[in-house]
Amino acid sequence: MRQAALAVFVAFVLAGCGGGGGGSSRLSKSEFDSKASSICDTYQKKISDVPQPKDVKDIPGYIDKVLPIVEEGTSKLDDLEPPADMQAKVDEWMTIQKAQVDQAKRLKAAAEKGDFAKVTAIANEADASNKRGNELARQIGATSCAQD
Repeated sequence: MRQAALAVFVAFVLAGCGGGGGGSSRLSKSEFDSKASSICDTYQKKISDVPQPKDVKDIPGYIDKVLPIVEEGTSKLDDLEPPADMQAKVDEWMTIQKAQVDQAKRLKAAAEKGDFAKVTAIANEADASNKRGNELARQIGATSCAQD
């Protein structure tokens, strides 16, 4: 059970790609897909280089290392301007990403307290968010950002 909760958390962090609009000119669908996938590949590699937690007590240190990576990658994705017809889905994807960052912070706090029940509950929430985020990533063509 403990390993399952950790695996769910790691999966949601590896899916730590968001998207949004903040730049000045809209990209074509293929340009958006290419740039988003490149950013996700880069930041997922950085995350995978961080040793995964082996126990609940390892979660806070892990989150301390991966959260800045997730936030930086998300910021880069947020600078991309998707095609207008994709904006709503990309906005939803970004909302999920922001929620996952919050979930990671809550997970860290629960792990620091040794509250395994809360760690498991938050990991389950993160799993549901991750599934929706992956679905949206596939729908907008940023398949490298979808990690199941």
